[in-house]
Amino acid sequence: MDPGIDSPAVQLFAEVPKEIAAAIIKLQSTVRALDKSAKNDHFKNTYAPLDEVMDAALPLLTEVKLGLMQWPVTIDGKHYLHTVLLHEDGPSLQADIALLLVKQDPQGLGSAITYTRRQTVMAILGLSAKDEDDDGNKASNHQQPPSPEQIEQIKAMCLDLKYPEEDVQRRLRTIRSFDHANLAITKLETVISMRGQRASSEAATNIDIVTVPTDDSRGSYKAVESRLKNFGFVDNKTISSFILATTKKPLLGNCKEPELRLINEALDRIESGEEQIPEDWMKQEPAKAGASTVEVTPPEDTA
Repeated sequence: MDPGIDSPAVQLFAEVPKEIAAAIIKLQSTVRALDKSAKNDHFKNTYAPLDEVMDAALPLLTEVKLGLMQWPVTIDGKHYLHTVLLHEDGPSLQADIALLLVKQDPQGLGSAITYTRRQTVMAILGLSAKDEDDDGNKASNHQQPPSPEQIEQIKAMCLDLKYPEEDVQRRLRTIRSFDHANLAITKLETVISMRGQRASSEAATNIDIVTVPTDDSRGSYKAVESRLKNFGFVDNKTISSFILATTKKPLLGNCKEPELRLINEALDRIESGEEQIPEDWMKQEPAKAGASTVEVTPPEDTA
């Protein structure tokens, strides 16, 4: 036995009501091929649009006492076109056909419905139109071409990114569809965003460096560095401990103008005797007799 004998299509037509059978036979005796009045400029062909198919079909159906109803339905997230062919005396044939969407959006659904309606009506009534149609192109893998606005936007974004002219032209030649153009624009926006973030990060780093004074004044980075080296501390490790205790910054290179000022002020207090530090920090005692004592606690060495 043929494995397809119990398929829905076979079951549908196993017992066609005699009223519908007689009407279809009468209708098809008067059917003629439809003129292809619409032109698809993109694919260079002509086709019979849905409105002309229905203009031809409805009078034929009415003449033989048939009616046709079609509407889209969604079942479990899938889209179908439900079609009912009925006789005025009550008998009917009903079937669903899946709508094939390339794009999962209202435009894609509309194109699929229009295409399937037209093809279904022509199949039921035996109408014919030979050439490929616009709705079919939209409902299949054929894509809408990119718009001039998209091309101009892509070109402007590439130029903003300083891409070479030949690279820009090469990129534009690869844009084949509306969706492809949207994808290219999204990628370019990502590149622009990433460059902006990187520029902001670099600017922040540069600001930290620039704000450290570079002249030879008392408050400059070089002047403070020279003063620390010549102040009499035992070694560089002790200098780092002093900087950390005074500014809460681990290295002199992390210090900006306010921290450099704190270092100078702390050194002034030590020289004047207002403040004392542990004796083992210094090669010789800089504090003066009779000065008040304010101890600077060194940080713990955790190395």
